[in-house]
Amino acid sequence: MPMIRVSTNVPDKDIPANFEERLTDLIAESMNKPRNRIAIEIMAGQRITHGASRNPVVIMKVESIGALSPDDNIRHTQKITKFCQEILKVAQDKVFLNICDLYDGSTFVCFVDVSFSMEETSLKAKRQTISS
Repeated sequence: MPMIRVSTNVPDKDIPANFEERLTDLIAESMNKPRNRIAIEIMAGQRITHGASRNPVVIMKVESIGALSPDDNIRHTQKITKFCQEILKVAQDKVFLNICDLYDGSTFVCFVDVSFSMEETSLKAKRQTISS
């Protein structure tokens, strides 16, 4: 069951009423997971800064069993970042993802730093197993 927590300093009034449903559809398609198994939590209007700036920012935690390989994470990050740019009007470099693969009684944590432009995509990923 994918669980998504979106924390943002974008005010709740500026987030479309159907944001959760649209994000659910995006996650279901990108991860190939059933829509009815995806949980979305929105924490709007938070006191978040990045670089000492109060410009719009999104910090998103994505947890799932499977569908989170380094290659999958590139695809998810591109789609989620584009979605946040279009819907929340957040700049590409102000969307941060923390992606965690939950598996079989232990937790596999993916630390991902993805930067991309129209010309190139680069990925730095490190997996660390943490026993439960």
